[in-house]
Amino acid sequence: MAYTPPNTFVNGTKLTAADAEGNFEALRVYLHENISSADFEATTWIERRHIQPPTLQPYTGVQHGVSGHQGGQWSGANIRMTFATKFLTGNGQPDVNSFHHIPNTAFTLDIRRAGTLLFHYWWECEAGNDNSTASYQVAEALRSVFICPWIGSVDTAFSTYRARAQETRNQAYPIANSFPNGISETYVQGGGYGAKQGTLVASTSLGRMSFGLAAHSAIDRVGIVNWGVAVEVYYL
Repeated sequence: MAYTPPNTFVNGTKLTAADAEGNFEALRVYLHENISSADFEATTWIERRHIQPPTLQPYTGVQHGVSGHQGGQWSGANIRMTFATKFLTGNGQPDVNSFHHIPNTAFTLDIRRAGTLLFHYWWECEAGNDNSTASYQVAEALRSVFICPWIGSVDTAFSTYRARAQETRNQAYPIANSFPNGISETYVQGGGYGAKQGTLVASTSLGRMSFGLAAHSAIDRVGIVNWGVAVEVYYL
């Protein structure tokens, strides 16, 4: 339904502050989906967040708002698992300086002016079992995956926040070799399950910036079953 001002003005109508403010208040109620502004806490951001409603991209699960994006993958009807792997980070050798960006966990924002950003991230993964025997790798029991946030250009390695990396170990039990096929112990019991989250506050400057998750893995396959990212930018 379109907005209808309670007070209309035509040529010769006397303009009063009360009538103008009445129209402004009615517009606030309309923008807040018929919630009176008296019911909101008197802060600056509450009057701004409903100026433009967010839009949702159902396939990616990301919601685009006025000042930020949020969304992720969860265990719904259509799971789109993404992966981390040792084959992009040193092939299982003890090199903790190489990280690769985890596919489908990132998006890009156009930062209009310098501000402060709040980046929240979480993930749920199943790691291994990796029992490959190549001699150049770390021992099977020592293989882990480290996942951390990254901010910046996709091609800039130093944008990964390695100090914030969180570890999930290799699944400790092998694949079952008899019916029914599968692992002989669950990921939770075998140590190959990780559910982690974190929050990063950083300053940002003008320009295009990307946000996502990166990984260093000594495990051949790590399934990122569920994940989420949310970025809010404050221009204060």
